[in-house]
Amino acid sequence: MITAPQRPTIKRRCSGIRFLLITIVLLAAMLLPADSAGAFDFSDMVEIGSAYMTHLYVHELGHQVMADSAGAEGHEMRFLSQKNGQFYLGLSTYETIPDQSKLPYAVAGEKFAGITFEYALNDYREHPTTYNKALLFFSSVDFVLYTLLGNYVNPDDTMYDPNLIREQTGMGKEMLLGVVLTKSLLNGYRVINEDARLIPWIRTDDQSAAFMLSFRF
Repeated sequence: MITAPQRPTIKRRCSGIRFLLITIVLLAAMLLPADSAGAFDFSDMVEIGSAYMTHLYVHELGHQVMADSAGAEGHEMRFLSQKNGQFYLGLSTYETIPDQSKLPYAVAGEKFAGITFEYALNDYREHPTTYNKALLFFSSVDFVLYTLLGNYVNPDDTMYDPNLIREQTGMGKEMLLGVVLTKSLLNGYRVINEDARLIPWIRTDDQSAAFMLSFRF
């Protein structure tokens, strides 16, 4: 079978809008101490910022690991950079990647966010710090907001991972959002219930990706 040569493409990811939305939600609804809003101080802000940057770095690293594994060319990640007049907190790019690896690449960031969540959850049990709490929040909720933006604000822009996932799988907007919400809600339940046994996770190889549910006996 003869196929047309692949044209160089650039895959871009923007995290600035998500960061602003998540920070607003986080500050308003989650991290203000229950006993006194005045107890929220500058050190909490530093921990929240550090947690988000940790989440962002690991998420972008997931894309790069998958790109390298799939044999993508010219892939790199940058932070606090500008491209085409827009500012990006985190930016992952590639020049070319095999078509069959586009889906694993698109979900690799969220897969690595899941690894971050597991680390933060284990550490949170021993050390319930603002940093761990924020890291749990970012690594479980960020992709929900990302999907909402991709589905309903920029539905045709493949710079958004959720849009590329829909393109590669044929999933509808509501189905993808349902999967993403299921993963986030289950992880939220695991935070408040140490005995929760249903664990969501993402499996990938160089040519495929799958959303999995595991039951811990």
